[in-house]
Amino acid sequence: MKEERIKETVKLQFEMIHLFHKNFAKTFHQTGNNPYNLNKNQNKVILIIGTAGEIMPTTLGKCLDLQKGSLTSMIDALEREELVYRKGDPGDRRKTLVSLTEKGKVYRDWFTEELEKSASEVMNRLAEEDIVAYQESLKTILGTLKKLDESA
Repeated sequence: MKEERIKETVKLQFEMIHLFHKNFAKTFHQTGNNPYNLNKNQNKVILIIGTAGEIMPTTLGKCLDLQKGSLTSMIDALEREELVYRKGDPGDRRKTLVSLTEKGKVYRDWFTEELEKSASEVMNRLAEEDIVAYQESLKTILGTLKKLDESA
């Protein structure tokens, strides 16, 4: 029984990912008067770091499913734009942490507003009760994903 549920869950996940990208992923590309010419992964990096405050590159790579070399190049490019900076981990000298600069925080706030505007255009096609149901479903999914993350 559990295996059947897992198989069905896998199918649902991929269908959800496909539809999510179809409806929302364009927001990571089309962002008005972007002050920087960042690509979608760079924008995701800014959002992830902004949420975390500071993050190890290894963890960031896992969040984005990027190889170390690609991630290093991306962090280097964002550093040249003065949007992020690296610093040593005070708790472990072998580790490096990446954080947003003040410019990076301003950009993250601007980009978040752009995402909200774009998502609003998409979501306004739904009735309010559908939005509420979607929001509650996302809360459930996020809670489940956090449990999986904690048990890894």
